[in-house]
Amino acid sequence: MKRIRIHSLRLQNFRNYEKLDCMFNEHVNVITGLNGAGKTSILDAIYYLSNGKSYFSHLDSHIYRKSADFFNLRSTHFIGDDKFEISIVSGAEVSKQIKVDEKQMKSIVEYVGRFPAFMIAPKDILILVESSVERRKIIDKTISQVDPLYFKNLIEYNKLLKQRNAALKGFLKSGRQDFLMLDAIDDRMEEPAVYIYEARKNYLQEITPSIQALYDRLSDNSESVSISYKSNLDKNSLRELFQEYRQRDLIMAKTHQGIHRDDIKINLDGLDIRKIGSQGQLKSAIIAIKLAQVEWVRGKTSKAALILLDDIFDKLDSTRVMNLLDICASQLNAQIFISDTESERVNTSLDALKLNYAHYKIKDAKILNGG
Repeated sequence: MKRIRIHSLRLQNFRNYEKLDCMFNEHVNVITGLNGAGKTSILDAIYYLSNGKSYFSHLDSHIYRKSADFFNLRSTHFIGDDKFEISIVSGAEVSKQIKVDEKQMKSIVEYVGRFPAFMIAPKDILILVESSVERRKIIDKTISQVDPLYFKNLIEYNKLLKQRNAALKGFLKSGRQDFLMLDAIDDRMEEPAVYIYEARKNYLQEITPSIQALYDRLSDNSESVSISYKSNLDKNSLRELFQEYRQRDLIMAKTHQGIHRDDIKINLDGLDIRKIGSQGQLKSAIIAIKLAQVEWVRGKTSKAALILLDDIFDKLDSTRVMNLLDICASQLNAQIFISDTESERVNTSLDALKLNYAHYKIKDAKILNGG
């Protein structure tokens, strides 16, 4: 098993940082400071360097420092004993460039999965309670870490879905329908849809026992959680679904069926967690899902991924935080990054677990101490 580690980080014009240059502990790193000080920005920079995009923003332009039109990220990563120099530059006037040891990546597909990292953040609770879009994303991101062909098929399906919806809107606007065009798009969507459906189905079957076991450990066996995959492709082919819903699609100018409608259902003690779960239970469930993803990626790639814990005490009691840290350090053997507003409570938990850590205090996007 090879641990993914980030040894050093250098950034420029990223979020609220003009410049930052720091080195990290190979085990646990604690970053504390007031809200807005820049804690989450460091975690997001590490996530970006590991995954090729921000965890919190879809557009790079939203994470340029105020009055800047570019950002520059650099890091030294390790996979076991192997060292890698990573640089990412994104600017308003140039295309994003990702380099590993000065070799430019041809596409994001070539990069994703090399240095897996997983973020657990306060907003994650919305994954369980809001639209199915976010629940699908959490599956897609994980499978893409280990299966480049899945990522390619996902990109292809989404591209064709946009074409299909654009065609439907064009038919509605012009009053003329081109069924040959629609059939051609439908045919091309079949193959990537089947691949994605089968991969998601297998993934959920493999990961469910880990989710259950991790939730039990987080909650000290106080309740049980279960997860299941829901897809209309369980009973019909994509072509059959498209034919059945064609008139509705034409009337509404929107594709109503397909793997872009898949969802996962999560139950707590047999009941829908969205309806009965407390904030702490919802947070514990999404943490269990994400930790199970780390474990699944490790099993498929023999890499222990980075774990980024943003605002660690949000909606969790101290017992669940202790259990979370113990799982990350002992069971998953991950390099861990933790952010919180209070220094003492994090240090107390880490000291109780006898974990080796460095502590960085942040104020106004500057590190006040050396760790």
